[in-house]
Amino acid sequence: MAKALLEEQGEFYPIGVCIDQEGKTMQRLSKDDTEDLPLANVLVDQIQSDFTNSLSAGKITAYSIVYEATITNQQYPEPTNVLIAKFSGTDTNSAGSCFLPYKITDKAVEFLEPWLE
Repeated sequence: MAKALLEEQGEFYPIGVCIDQEGKTMQRLSKDDTEDLPLANVLVDQIQSDFTNSLSAGKITAYSIVYEATITNQQYPEPTNVLIAKFSGTDTNSAGSCFLPYKITDKAVEFLEPWLE
């Protein structure tokens, strides 16, 4: 889903996806589609809080929050755009982050090798 949005729009606004007790997948965007969109970090915090509470209450079994960032590390010493998918579930060993680096050249998105942490 995140890849398709980035390819279609050339930019990415944070999204959340969760799975309920019945296995149904649901998307989570801004709190209210009628309000102005909050800053990305505010939205990520809102989604994180909502999903953490829902997971603790047993309303959902897993979730992921996907947002855009710029990183540098040993593999990418120059600033590199990435999509980060933070995920968690009811299993205590199911939390982590997936990093998907990408480049946009002439409106074409090239995805590079992802990694997990």
